[in-house]
Amino acid sequence: MRVPWWRRIIRGAIVVAVLAAYQPVRAEREAARGNVDWPHIGNTTNQQHFSTLHQINSATVRRLRLAWSLAEGPNLTLFEDTPVVVAGIMYLTTTTDQVIAVRADTGRRLWTYTPTVDFLRQMMSGGVVQPVNRGVEVANGHVYLVTYDNQLISLDAATGRLEWRVVVADPIRYYEQSPPTYQGGLLFLGEAGIGLGVRGFVAAFDARTGRLRWRFHTVPAPGHGWMSAKGRTGGGDVWMPVTVDAATGILYAGTGNPTPDLVNRDRPGCDQWTDSTLALDAKSGRLLWGRTQVCPDVWDYDSGQSPMLLSLRWRGKLTSAVGEGSKAGRYWIFNARTGATLTVSPFLGTQTMPRPIPSPRGPRVCPGIYGSLEYSPPAYSPRSGLIYLPGLNLCTLDRSLSPSSSGQSPSVVAFGGTARSAPGRPSGFLAALDPATGHIRWQVKVPGPMIGGALATAGDLVFSGADDGHLYAFDARSGAILWHPSIGLGVGGAPITYMVHGVQYVAIAA
Repeated sequence: MRVPWWRRIIRGAIVVAVLAAYQPVRAEREAARGNVDWPHIGNTTNQQHFSTLHQINSATVRRLRLAWSLAEGPNLTLFEDTPVVVAGIMYLTTTTDQVIAVRADTGRRLWTYTPTVDFLRQMMSGGVVQPVNRGVEVANGHVYLVTYDNQLISLDAATGRLEWRVVVADPIRYYEQSPPTYQGGLLFLGEAGIGLGVRGFVAAFDARTGRLRWRFHTVPAPGHGWMSAKGRTGGGDVWMPVTVDAATGILYAGTGNPTPDLVNRDRPGCDQWTDSTLALDAKSGRLLWGRTQVCPDVWDYDSGQSPMLLSLRWRGKLTSAVGEGSKAGRYWIFNARTGATLTVSPFLGTQTMPRPIPSPRGPRVCPGIYGSLEYSPPAYSPRSGLIYLPGLNLCTLDRSLSPSSSGQSPSVVAFGGTARSAPGRPSGFLAALDPATGHIRWQVKVPGPMIGGALATAGDLVFSGADDGHLYAFDARSGAILWHPSIGLGVGGAPITYMVHGVQYVAIAA
């Protein structure tokens, strides 16, 4: 059997695969000779993951061919980077926190920065065993990186030279996965913890020096509010980049579940502000409003996405809104100023209702701890007025610790039990949501979980990759699958698109 062209190039490697519109006609080349970047993970700071480029569209998408690929390394299981492109240069990160700068049209490497990162110490304390890095922020000639062991680093964008480095949190109790957000001379970032009483937070740092400006903890201190004085409760991690509205000065963050994840004997109730969308004053870190999506939570149902800013017509008026998805499988739209709930989607993905409470018997829970809507960035197209939600169908057997359990590892205690995949074949989907009504316009099932994220374009296409080894292009209005080449690797990052010398490219980390 003839080996697909993708597999001949990338077999056995983690890659950034970039595709270009194959031999664009002369008129297309002459009509658009300039460059169009993808300067932030969400392209713009509103996190819509939308591009105005349309050279690649329903008529041309089947002509895509491989432009170049770059091996990240063999025998790796996670690669969740979303590259950014600034002035025709692509900046990407590896699972070991390396930053690589390449020519976005050819893949030619320009420089590599390899930080010194202590992976072992945090893993030994019961933290995440498989580190990931989801990308960098680039602003004003600087590349900003956050490492697994909580270093915030500034590099010269032209050379990769280290400019400064600060530690933002205790590297034993906390870790980082996602880049900071730049706005108005400040770098805003969230923090994740390993449980055992760790409190999630959002913090602001001076972009010139790395000096801390403010820090807002998403849950109370031990012994206050719902937090146990024993030091075992915690949570409210901020997994993805925060979103800052430059016009209003409001910062939006999505927060993770309370801990221990699977038992709430020591934390009954809603556990503010976990599983929530929060709005903070970006200058001071003062809480403006918060809305909780899951109450109570004993299923690890984070609201882990980066909040998305959009405008929609609500009751006849153009309204500023902010949207965010929950692992429970619903997407929420709030008034961006007040936090009032505007619309809520129906539950997406496989659901067991009423939802069973985790117990020592290990009941089947759908969605499982991986959720239905993961950290996966959705995309919004102002052309169709729809939000595109990649998701997964995967149930788990959630076995909680009994009160008499002893001798468990710190990670099991922090989690409150164990969870493993339930029998059955996991799958994925892409759903198109009307944010003004909360209705699902269409939903398409795919053979593998769709986790990495989505990209919408003015070519009326939606791109997203899945764990079945395919990169999909959907018709933005109907959901029809127009193109789905096999790349032979699961996808954990969101696709991006950009233009160099009049040619549009689509890039994906797999």
